[in-house]
Amino acid sequence: MGRDIPLGRIAGVKVGMNVSVLLIAALYAWVLADNNFPIQVPGLSPTAYWVAGIAGALFFFVSLLVHEVGHALVAREEGIGVRGISLWLLGGVARLESSPQTPRAEFRIAVVGPLASAACGVLLLSVAYVLPDTGLWELAGTACAWLGRLNLILAAFNLLPAAPLDGGTVLSALIWWRTGSQTAGKLWAARSGIAVGLGMVWWGFGELQGDDSGGYGIFILAVGGFIAMNAWQSLRSAPLFALLDGVRVADAMYAYPPTARAGDTVADFLRTLPRDTHHQSYPVIGDHGRVTGLLTANAIRAVPAPQWGSLRTTDLAFPLDRLTVVRTDEALLAAVQRIDSGDVRTGLVVSPDGRTVGTIDAGALYDLAEARRASLSPTG
Repeated sequence: MGRDIPLGRIAGVKVGMNVSVLLIAALYAWVLADNNFPIQVPGLSPTAYWVAGIAGALFFFVSLLVHEVGHALVAREEGIGVRGISLWLLGGVARLESSPQTPRAEFRIAVVGPLASAACGVLLLSVAYVLPDTGLWELAGTACAWLGRLNLILAAFNLLPAAPLDGGTVLSALIWWRTGSQTAGKLWAARSGIAVGLGMVWWGFGELQGDDSGGYGIFILAVGGFIAMNAWQSLRSAPLFALLDGVRVADAMYAYPPTARAGDTVADFLRTLPRDTHHQSYPVIGDHGRVTGLLTANAIRAVPAPQWGSLRTTDLAFPLDRLTVVRTDEALLAAVQRIDSGDVRTGLVVSPDGRTVGTIDAGALYDLAEARRASLSPTG
């Protein structure tokens, strides 16, 4: 969300908008005000059509936001942090800190978005039904009916069983639940996504060859290509999921790293550091024996050596409130995803009784994956 235009927070979740939203909203407003509404509700002023067109375009993106807020709120109920919501050209995305760890959680998070869109659609169509069929009220009802139908289409489209759509995630969760394998679910959803995406690409090319495609062919082609490419990326990442299926943090962490005392200088700490250590991160221990921060080799290297004698370890260490703490019994992939989404890309590992027993980062995940690949490869 670094390049998004910030829009504030909803239920504590950051909301941002890509500049492409403004462009597509302007296009929707123009099509509604200059074409659709004057034909459907003739006899009103251009100002009325433009107000209704702009309102319709804006409320369409509000309904997309409702869809993504649904994902975010259920994710938080499942104990998954939400980095933010971003609206963009083809809709929106709720950025979660880690993937769900049970098929139930994955199903609930995925299905709530289309349900929210369907609820918006039914509500808007109900409003359109009860509004009078005269003048500005008829125009408002026409706008509500357009929005309602669009939300129902959005709900139905998102339920297609194809990654990366919500329906693909629902399919993945159901297969995960039936087979006990998260990898199997992801493989089936990715394959279905490639098939659906390529089907839409073929459909889009067919529309472009027709005389009355009305520009829909390009849109169908672009959406199909987006689905196919994202599904292909999911398919390529499936072997990594297979290698790490069932692996816990304890299996990959850098166990029992050297510790630094809070009162020592960096130079003092380096003199006590074993020369053959492979650790690159060191918990800083305070006066009461508790961890107060994390000192990293990169932070030390960033400071000229002559200054090491005057700097305390706490001056260079990341404070505890900026660190991600994970447990030894957590799923490895989800833990690394949480760490990677935080301020510091190295996490502290604690045992179930709260003792600090190691550190972990994305490198640990890939080191373990490579070791597992090597162990599974046939030897000559």
